[in-house]
Amino acid sequence: MQVNVFVSEVIQDGQPSTMLVLPVGPDAKIPKHLQNIEWRYLATTEADDRIIGMERGEVEVAISTDGYLVTKPRLPHE
Repeated sequence: MQVNVFVSEVIQDGQPSTMLVLPVGPDAKIPKHLQNIEWRYLATTEADDRIIGMERGEVEVAISTDGYLVTKPRLPHE
């Protein structure tokens, strides 16, 4: 499954950005409760891409259940 990955701005205290993963397609949309966050497009990739840091099945289940996934980006040393 291909997904679009978006990141929020970096939090000032050094915490990683929040990442939003949406399916590729015309039905994908940012949920209302997340629309107040400024999202920047990062990449279109596969659901098991290392930056997402989750197994493909976990990503696909979240997207099929909720229509999106919110997570933290995987840091290079992890």
